[in-house]
This record gives sequence, structure tokens and C-alpha cells, in this order.
Amino acid sequence: MVASLAGCCRCLLPTLLQRFQLRHFPTPLPLQYSYISHQLPYRRRPSIFFAAMSSDQTSNLDDAFKQKRLLRSKVRKSLKSMDPSLRSQEDEAIQNIVMEAPWFKSSRRMCAYISCSALREVDTSKLLAHILQTPSSSGDSSVAKKLYVPRVEDKNSNMRMFLISSMDDLIANSMDILEPAAVDRNGNPREDVFGKPDNNILQLFPGLAFDKSGRRLGRGGGYYDTFLRKYQLRAKEKNWTQPLLVALTYSVQIMEEGAISMTDQDVPVDALVSPSGVIPITAAALERMQI
Repeated sequence: MVASLAGCCRCLLPTLLQRFQLRHFPTPLPLQYSYISHQLPYRRRPSIFFAAMSSDQTSNLDDAFKQKRLLRSKVRKSLKSMDPSLRSQEDEAIQNIVMEAPWFKSSRRMCAYISCSALREVDTSKLLAHILQTPSSSGDSSVAKKLYVPRVEDKNSNMRMFLISSMDDLIANSMDILEPAAVDRNGNPREDVFGKPDNNILQLFPGLAFDKSGRRLGRGGGYYDTFLRKYQLRAKEKNWTQPLLVALTYSVQIMEEGAISMTDQDVPVDALVSPSGVIPITAAALERMQI
């Protein structure tokens, strides 16, 4: 939402934007490994951010932002024209694939977004209910899962993931999007995913489009990329295993390899889950998903 959430909020780009550089994205794994098992308006980046950049770098960045803007428009149209019955079928298929996957069942802590129908994100309601009900439905506390969901902190692309134990822990923000309050019902600060070490954390998140090499196109707010970069840095500092980044996507959101421009601030995904199955992209995904 959460890219969702993040997506619905207008943001001021951090001054670090001046350090953006288009980068070459690593060559994806060979095709034989492929396993099928809120709208933010585009705002032209102020020229002040490019002051220290060469004309070629500025031109490349401008081309990348333009390409992203055009692709966002194209994908939004595809999502808007998607048949409701097909959307419902794909929502069901994607959530069932995740819930039946060994890599999901073995995860004890996970970050996940609260889907927003207005943004036409892959639905997560069934998935979240399953996570929250796992201890009581199974009767075995050893399989209990901790669920962290997004809360937008400001307009500068800052987002945190807080622990919830029930959907009742959520409140509507100013954009009428559900998110956790910073404190629980007893007035105590909620547990932040950054506060607990973990070597097996799963992060499920949305996006507007993805290509087959793992590139992700968000909605322009930068919230997920900022959060993921911070988490990856923390994991490196604390010697934690890097999180497994899995994106949920409708069929129409999957682009051909290289269709999405990348900058240094964009975080690629490890795997995609589409209605057709799981598509691992990185070696980490192959290893941890045991595919």
C-alpha cells in the first residue's frame, strides 16, 4: 500500500537525487531457471538537483524519468481496463500460491502491504488474514508469524513497518488508507521491524510494473525503495541475512526484460509471484525458495 500507501502520498525528492546515476542492471539468471509454479503525478526534477552532474548524466536521467512516466501511464490504463472477474481470479491465484509456498510457510517474520483497491494493487486481504490467524487456527504457537505493515512517516519518502496482531490495529490516514498507529491500544510504541534481528525475513510488496530481470517501477513516491535500501544497509551492518524481496503482480504488470529504466536509488526484486506461479530472478531466490 503500501507502495500503495507510499504511492498515494506526494513527496519531496531527497537532495540525494543529485547523486542518481543510471546503472547497468546485472544480467538475470538463465531462462531455464524461470519457474512458473497511489498515483503520484510526475514532477519534473528541479534543475538545482542536477547542478553537479554532467550534461550527459542529466540527459540520461531525464530520459529515464520520462520513460518511467510514460510506462506508468500505460500500465495504469491496462489495470483500469482489466476485467473485474479476471482481477478477482488473479487475486485469488496469487494469494493461494504464496500461502502454499514452503518459503512462505517457513518465514516467521514478514513485511507485507495492505492492498488498496483504488490503486488496483494485487489484493492481500486473504493473505494477511491467514498470517494473523495462523497461531489460533493451527493451535501450534511454533508456527506463529509476526506481521509488519507500512506506515508513512512524512512526505520525504520515509516509511516504517510496524507489528500488528489484528486488522483492528489499523486506522485510516489522511488519504483514507489503512495503516498502523505508532502506538498500540495500550499506548505503548509498536515494535518496529528494524528493532529485531532476523535472518529469515520475507518482504512482500507491490509495484506498478516489473520486468523479467527484477526491475521494479513504483508509483513515484520512492517510499519502498527508501525503506528497502535502509533495511538492506541495516542488515549489512548487523550481519543479518538480506531480506527476500518478493513482489506480487498481475499478468499485465510484467514487462519484458529491460523495459524499465533503473537508477542507483531503485531496488530490484528477488522474485515475482504472478497468477501463473513464482518467477525467481536472483540466486538468493533460487536458494531460499528451494526451486
